[in-house]
Amino acid sequence: MFRPSKWAAKIADLRRPVTAASEQFGKIVVMFRNHFVPRGKKSVKRLVQGSELYKPTGSRRGRPMSSMISGDRGGGVTSRQLNRRDALAATVGGGLALSSLARSAGAGAGPASGVRVLHSPEQLASSYDHIIVGAGSSGCAMAHRLAVAGRRVLLVEAGGETKLAAVRDPQEWPKLQGSELDWRYLTTPQPGLGGRIIRCPRGRVVGGSSTINALAYQRGHPAAYDRWPAGWRAADLLPYFKRAETFSGGASAWRGGSGPLHVLSLADVGDRNPVASAFVTASQDLGYPMSSDIGGEVTTGVGWNQLSIKDGARHDAATAYLGSLEDVSVDLLVDTDVLGLAIEGGRCIGVRLAERILRAASEVLRCAGAIDSPRLLMLSGIGPADQLRSFGIPVVVDLPDVGRHLEDHPLVAGVAYAARREVPRSHYNHADAVLYVPGTDPDDSPEHLVMCLSLPFVLPSVGPLPPPAYVLVSCLMRPRSRGSVKLASGNPRAPALIDPNYLSEPADMDLLVEGVSLAREIGAGAAFADWRAREVYPGTEAKTAGEIRKFILHATDSFHHPVGTCRIGAVVDEALRVKGVAGLRVIDASVFPGIPQAMTNAAAIAVAEKASDLVLAG
Repeated sequence: MFRPSKWAAKIADLRRPVTAASEQFGKIVVMFRNHFVPRGKKSVKRLVQGSELYKPTGSRRGRPMSSMISGDRGGGVTSRQLNRRDALAATVGGGLALSSLARSAGAGAGPASGVRVLHSPEQLASSYDHIIVGAGSSGCAMAHRLAVAGRRVLLVEAGGETKLAAVRDPQEWPKLQGSELDWRYLTTPQPGLGGRIIRCPRGRVVGGSSTINALAYQRGHPAAYDRWPAGWRAADLLPYFKRAETFSGGASAWRGGSGPLHVLSLADVGDRNPVASAFVTASQDLGYPMSSDIGGEVTTGVGWNQLSIKDGARHDAATAYLGSLEDVSVDLLVDTDVLGLAIEGGRCIGVRLAERILRAASEVLRCAGAIDSPRLLMLSGIGPADQLRSFGIPVVVDLPDVGRHLEDHPLVAGVAYAARREVPRSHYNHADAVLYVPGTDPDDSPEHLVMCLSLPFVLPSVGPLPPPAYVLVSCLMRPRSRGSVKLASGNPRAPALIDPNYLSEPADMDLLVEGVSLAREIGAGAAFADWRAREVYPGTEAKTAGEIRKFILHATDSFHHPVGTCRIGAVVDEALRVKGVAGLRVIDASVFPGIPQAMTNAAAIAVAEKASDLVLAG
């Protein structure tokens, strides 16, 4: 590190209502439960021009997630929160902020404008040029760009709309993971983590994981992309990163100023958390430089976080890309499971639902992420032949790399401190400041990310952490371990076997020891003297590398950034076309040839932006 100076039982336990996240509301720790929510009556929604709300005309799928909340949230809304009062008041009874015009199914003749939200294939148009499977970050971006170019687009999503106010409020993201909006996937037991099973949140909602994530929006170091194939390197992707965004700091050679997605740098606000300010100072005291734009030209050092926020509210991919459509139309079929691909004569002609095939005149674009994109390919006969035959699936194309090369960032949660007094609640995502620490490579790309969380966030496997408290979380940005996504059966409704294989490479454990040690050094700095009462975890008794390793076994979790399971060059070509099958592309984080050294949502959108040009040119 660079210096500037027993299976079933465990599954049953994880399926119980248990703590998915803890958050400080005043002096109360709030516990959010996982539970399943039944589907409601199907209906068609209408989007109203100029409205900031997604106005439901009937009932919607499911009910809001319940939570176990004790006490008063307290704090209120301050005038310094970037119009949070106006933005969030609108969302108390509302859902996705898609602000364009759409017609209800069966509306009069003439071109539709905006998004037509459908709940039954009976409501579909007679034909579409492109069927996009998955309305997450990549799928929404693809739908927008293709529709604007005049293509007839059908976007199919397994999830539905949501009316949870927590979706819009950046502070409330812990409520979303484990909720009705989450697939609630689990990994296989991880030997590198003492056999623990890790939760793998993935969005099952319009907007996908951009609707339930922690809002961080960063590109990462260019060196990560320069390890990708020609045409996909940092300089190739920069125009698409810029095209996607409207950056709060304004347009520049590195940042976009007129894209659909709004990106807020906390460098541009005046209500940053004081504990995060102490973190910035402590990092600088150790010699780490301050980056004025951690998502721009200088992507190492300490800096203020950058988040997908507009007017104080979450700006997810659906809001940004579908909500900004004008004078064009996208049909959005929600609450619909795609069970396979329809392939005839070596060409993908459409997608298989439970009772019919939907046909695409041009191409099917799979945008379901690094877990479900390889799963659907394998269910459709595209993948490792031996695995497919073992489940009685006819082999269409033998592609051994489908589902292989899974990468994810491991995260240690975390180095925890009891605070001397109440820690103010963040106005944003509870991680106002970040530190990217260069490794030993000549390119100085980051090996570690350390984040300061102004809430008592540790894993249940670590132990309790009563408030007031704050936590320094260490994340490995360039893991050496590789995992896999495999079929559990030939049942198209069965979840995949997800094995990230965390810490299977000894170097990853060694690096996490480094990262935890650095977090402790920062936390022990003079800048935290007014806040720090004592180190709770790993605790002052953990002094040796062996003792820190023992802590890491219990404290490591996923950063929820799975990538690489349909990677460029192995499963898809450089235009993201699936090898051996015409009319089919995969466009999402599964195609990444390597994991970005940052959060992955921005890269997933940039890849889709570039892919839209490839599709239109093809």
